[in-house]
Formats: sequence, C-alpha cells, structure tokens
Amino acid sequence: MATRGHVQDPNDRRLRPIYGTDEEDSSPALTSLLAFLEVGSYYVVQVLKAIGLQRTGKQEEAFTLAQEVAALEPTDDNSLQALTILYREMHRPELVTKLYEAAVKKVPNSEEYHSHLFMAYARVGEYKKMQQAGMALYKIVPKNPYYFWSVMSLIMQSISARDENLSKTMFLPLAERMVEKMVKEDKIEAEAEVELYYMILERLGKYQEALDVIRGKLGDKLTSEIQSRENKCMAMYKKLSRWPECNALSRRLLLKNSLEGEVHCSAEDAVKFIEDRIMEASQNARHVRGPHLAKLELIRRLRSQGCNDEYKLGDPEELMFQYFKKFGDKPCCFTDLKVFVDLLPAAQCTQFINQLLGVVPLSTPTEDKLALPGDIRALQQHLCVVQLTRLLGLYHIMDKNQKLGVVRELMLRYQHGLEFGE
Repeated sequence: MATRGHVQDPNDRRLRPIYGTDEEDSSPALTSLLAFLEVGSYYVVQVLKAIGLQRTGKQEEAFTLAQEVAALEPTDDNSLQALTILYREMHRPELVTKLYEAAVKKVPNSEEYHSHLFMAYARVGEYKKMQQAGMALYKIVPKNPYYFWSVMSLIMQSISARDENLSKTMFLPLAERMVEKMVKEDKIEAEAEVELYYMILERLGKYQEALDVIRGKLGDKLTSEIQSRENKCMAMYKKLSRWPECNALSRRLLLKNSLEGEVHCSAEDAVKFIEDRIMEASQNARHVRGPHLAKLELIRRLRSQGCNDEYKLGDPEELMFQYFKKFGDKPCCFTDLKVFVDLLPAAQCTQFINQLLGVVPLSTPTEDKLALPGDIRALQQHLCVVQLTRLLGLYHIMDKNQKLGVVRELMLRYQHGLEFGE
C-alpha cells in the first residue's frame, strides 16, 4: 500500500530552534549543532551543519560533509529536505535527483518521495525520466494527475527533440494514445487534462480532431478562463480555413449572444457591423475602445488588400483624432494608436500633432512659462502627444538647438508633473 507520509525524525522538537537561526549569521547554529552531535550522530544535524558551513563561506567543507551523508542514503524527510535546500544553495539541482532515486529504492511505496523525484527531474529537464517517474507513481497511487504528469513529460520530450520527425512520429502519438485510453475509459476529470489533449492534437496538426474535442463533452470542462472554449474553436477554424464559422463565432462573441451569429463576408457588412457597435457604444455611459479601433484596423486591412472600400469608413487622421479626444487621458491611448500611424501620409504628421495639441487643456504660455497641464488627465493627454511626436519622427528632423530646447522643456514638464504625485 502506498504511503503518503514521510519518515518522521524523532528529533524534530530539538532541531526546531536550529532551523530558526538567522540566515545571515550562522555561527550560533553551528555551535548548537556541535553540541547536538555530541549526543549522537544524526543525518539531519550533519546536513544542517553543512548548511551552516555553506553560509559561512566554507563551501568545500560543506560539500564534503553533504556527500558523506548522501552516500548513506538517508530516508528521513528532515535529512532529505535539508540536503535539497543545501544543493539548491550550491546550485547543484542534479544531486537532488540522486538523493530521491536512492530514497524511492528504500521506500518504494512512498507517494511523497516519488513526487519529489519527479519534481527533481523536472528542475533539471530530464523529461524521459520524468515520464518514467510519473508512470511509476501512477502505478503506486492511481490518480489522474500522476498519469498526466507522464503525458506532459512526453510533450516536453517532443518540444525539446532536435528531430521534429521523431517528435511527430513517436512522442506525440504516444501521448495521444495515453490520453485516448483515459477518454475511452471515461476517466478524464480536470480541465488541465483536456488542455493537454488539445495541445497534443494541435501539435500533431489534427485540427479537426482538436475541434471535435473542444466542441464535445470534454469541452465543457474548459471553464477557468473566459471564452477559453470559444477561443480554441476560433483558432481551429482558422487552421482549417473555415472562415464562415470563424465569422459567425466572432459575431457571436462580439454581440455576446449564446447563438451563432450570421455569416457576413463583404466589406459593406463589416463596415455596417462596426458602425452599429459604435452607435451602441455611444449610448453607453462607459466608453469602449474596441469598435473605434476595429474601424481603423479594417481600414488598414482593406488598404493592404488593395480594396477601394476604405473610404466608406472615414479618414484615418480624423478617426484617430476623435479617438484621442475620447481616450487621450488613458495610458493605453498611445499603444492603441501607434499601430495605425502608418495610415497617415508623411506630409500630414505635423498637422495631426498640432490638431491633437489643440484639444489638450494646457495653461496659457508666457515668455518665462510653458503651457502646462492643470491636472493628471491633461498631463496624460500631453504625454500621449509627446510619445506620438517622437514615434512619427518629428523630433528626429530637428536641428541640434531645437532638440536641446525639447530636452529642456521635457525636463521642466517632468518636474511640474511631480506635483501631481504629492
């Protein structure tokens, strides 16, 4: 019968004060340990002494003592955990694997030691041994997580394999068969298990099978992330070039409907759909950015495809200006707009920046004072304009004196902005 518990050290109570010793000053700990050793020879005390030596700069002595204890193959949990801590501080995680390999040979039914062995292999990237340790653990304690640890180890072997052909002909097919066995026996319990199955099928290029899994009973387990199931369906529709279904699912998600949306394929349909969303958003007290950005994205895509329908969506410069008026005081405004600045003709960049500056509420400038923002919202708007100015290359074309003037101005604006943080 498998045992979850570890081998308890009877000296726990006496060792507790030593564990609590200050890490930066290990001298008192060493003194306590030497006194403890006079009573008898205990593995854990010797390891704690080695930790004290390690932390006082005596690395060679610490390593020698630790290896002496490890050679005796201790099986008490305190000694094993202390050695693990020591090896971690020595940056020798591979020695932890040797430690638990010996422990599971002596205590073959320990669930805990087999788990530690698996994790030790994971830390050093021994994926083949992880697979074996996972299956050994599952045979002792037939729990789903342990079985799928082995499956995950196969996936890791496929990812790390230098030969992609080996990955797709051996590791992934074996992982697929292992999961299918659990599916046929109706033993799939957790969302992570479905995620692994989906990952395997996707890596094998079995997009239809992956879609069937997500849309079937197993897909009901995908609940931890919002729209996780729908997003995976969308990814598979794209891989399969099933654009009508992709279109319908996209509309459903955007409209927040429980039914599949209609399939709209023309540019006119896309324009109308976006305009309707913008109209809905305008009636909502809370501004939403998505529909406005969708319009700019559609213009960019129509332009890249050589379509002549972009005029129906409006002038990009005006659309970005209106977007700035709505969202310019948000830190995300710059990152939202920067992907669309290539829609502006080079000759209009200066005009565009001046247009933005015209709606930023700044104080009236004087001979010795800059036009400054009066609150944080205005400061954020002005910062967005400065970022766009730099992105468009308008600072780059300045001469040396103009650039120095901008530097002085920005330093003054920075000092002024600190006032809002007081």
